[in-house]
Amino acid sequence: MVSGIGIDLVYIPRVKNMLERWGEQFKRRLFTPVEINYCEKKILSHYEFAARIAAKEAFTKALGLGMRGGIRWLDIEVVNKKTGEPIINLYGKVKEICKEKNINKIMMSLSHDQYYAIAVVILEI
Repeated sequence: MVSGIGIDLVYIPRVKNMLERWGEQFKRRLFTPVEINYCEKKILSHYEFAARIAAKEAFTKALGLGMRGGIRWLDIEVVNKKTGEPIINLYGKVKEICKEKNINKIMMSLSHDQYYAIAVVILEI
């Protein structure tokens, strides 16, 4: 049964600007080492970082909280299976919240073009 749906759209040039301006500080605040390593291996890494921001925002919207209530950016990790399928790993407070809400399945789709990254997340109980 669907428990929540979230969607988020991120303007990629803004993320590129933030990466250029704040560099490692920006990355370490929003992304886990695994995410940083994955994104930095890509030629257009700012596209990958933007997609992960969209995914994290969409996930918290699906949860019904947004980025508040003790949720940290680093508690939500977006990684890819060998097939390329994106999945979310949860840690800390957000993992506890999902357990309390009996969330047992997270479905996600990511996409981007030249200017925008989008993510849709569906949570099931």
